[in-house]
Amino acid sequence: MFFPKLIVTDLDGTALKNDKTISDRTIQAFSRCEQMGIPVAIATARYIYGARPYAEALHARYQILTDGTLIYEHEKCIYSNCMDLHTTRALVRLLCEHKLTTHIAIPTEHGLYRYPKDPSVTHDYILFSPEEPFPYPANKMVVEIPTEGIAKEIAEKCDCAQLRYRGEDHYTFFDHSASKLSAIRFLTQKLHITLEDVLVFGDDLNDMEMITHCGCGVAMKNALPQVQAAANATTLSNEEDGVAVYLNTLLS
Repeated sequence: MFFPKLIVTDLDGTALKNDKTISDRTIQAFSRCEQMGIPVAIATARYIYGARPYAEALHARYQILTDGTLIYEHEKCIYSNCMDLHTTRALVRLLCEHKLTTHIAIPTEHGLYRYPKDPSVTHDYILFSPEEPFPYPANKMVVEIPTEGIAKEIAEKCDCAQLRYRGEDHYTFFDHSASKLSAIRFLTQKLHITLEDVLVFGDDLNDMEMITHCGCGVAMKNALPQVQAAANATTLSNEEDGVAVYLNTLLS
């Protein structure tokens, strides 16, 4: 019988309900994991500000952030896989040339940079000018782009990867080697375990690799069809506390 030595869960569409809350049942399930000595990690596209409260609620020792480009152990950054500075600046320059500056968000090891100013954003960020050389390598870059064709063209010119999440008009650019799976590999080495020892939960395209390559990949009922097809198992939807239901059954 499979028994995990590390549990990794996506947040949006997986551990979180559609209203971005976590149910008491899910919190209790992860508290039980902690009591049993099983390390927990969240793996999310979110940056530290949007992820930390959920990590604390889920008793997650590790936070795999910005699609696997950063890992925090509690408050400390222990891993970074960013684009180089040349690629970062080339991306910003191409966005300016295409007049694609209505929304740019760039998480870095030195903080979250945004353009333009957004009064609706309540967490801290640094306003930058796309017309000036960007100061640091980007962990990833999130940009509002009207068509996939333009996003692919920009990614090819800058030799980086790009991804669009379902239901969004934003594209994410990142280094080819960065993924949630590559971050999980780092954690397995740190914990002296293998990928076969890892249980993961997910629902979207950026969860595919970890669901396919980890010991047990579980897809939500609300996951994309191709994610469900790649999984070892499926569970109930995020609205039905599918992660908690699966954990409670496995650990009972």
